[in-house]
Amino acid sequence: MNPQTWWYLSRGSGIVAWVMLAATHLWGILLVTRMLKPVDRPAWLLDLHRWLAALTVITTGVHLGGLVADNYVHFGWREIALPQACQIECWPSGGSKAAAVTWGVIALYIIVVVQVSSLMMRKLPRKAWHTIHLFSYVSFLMATVHAVMSGTDRGNIVFIAAVSAMTGGIVLAGAGRALYANGKSKIKRIMANSA
Repeated sequence: MNPQTWWYLSRGSGIVAWVMLAATHLWGILLVTRMLKPVDRPAWLLDLHRWLAALTVITTGVHLGGLVADNYVHFGWREIALPQACQIECWPSGGSKAAAVTWGVIALYIIVVVQVSSLMMRKLPRKAWHTIHLFSYVSFLMATVHAVMSGTDRGNIVFIAAVSAMTGGIVLAGAGRALYANGKSKIKRIMANSA
């Protein structure tokens, strides 16, 4: 086996995990705002949202496993689990990417909390679940910063274009979601005042 196989696996699965996270966010926004209302089916959107979230967790696990198995970079479970645990000794070149790795570690924890809260959604108060779920936007931001700061593909024009396009799409959809929520609360206030 090629000694760089694990490195390529960790790089590729990291990119795929980020794409799955972006797609999960986009589908969640489409679900809650009903932007595709004439053609959407909420049950289908919810199932796809859950499936993409599960794929995000799986591909993130593959990313982490690939990093631990790789011999070029020196990541153990400690470096993956603890923010700021990866210092200069993790990188053969001697450079420190501790901040970049820390962004990824914290994003991982937020993703886990959001996923666990989603699995327990029926047992949590709706407001608590919703508040926790909104932290998924923070996880996307942190995972994006992690990818841009630590990824070896950050100089690749295709990578830059794809990350920019997908991030722009999430920002636009998120803005639409914020406008939708703001408009919905205004309608509720108008209805309450007229009653």
